[in-house]
Amino acid sequence: MRLIGTAARLGIIGVLGLLLSVVMNPANWGTGSSGELTTLEFATAVLDDWAFTLVILGALLTMAMAGAAYLVRDEREINLMWELHGGEEE
Repeated sequence: MRLIGTAARLGIIGVLGLLLSVVMNPANWGTGSSGELTTLEFATAVLDDWAFTLVILGALLTMAMAGAAYLVRDEREINLMWELHGGEEE
């Protein structure tokens, strides 16, 4: 089992190294566009053109935060009793 874990770690490191070398190669990047996007154009694009996508992203992030809060909550009986009695021992 330990051998599988080590092999998985080495595989992940290898894939990340390959990905890094491909991304850093300037031949893979095209030339930039002639017109640069201004801040106003970016804001218009995000709030007008991508409004539905922004709402969906917000809903997904809200669900993720609610799920994280649920998973973090500790519901063991001893902790629930400690909360009920204000931390005092019986």
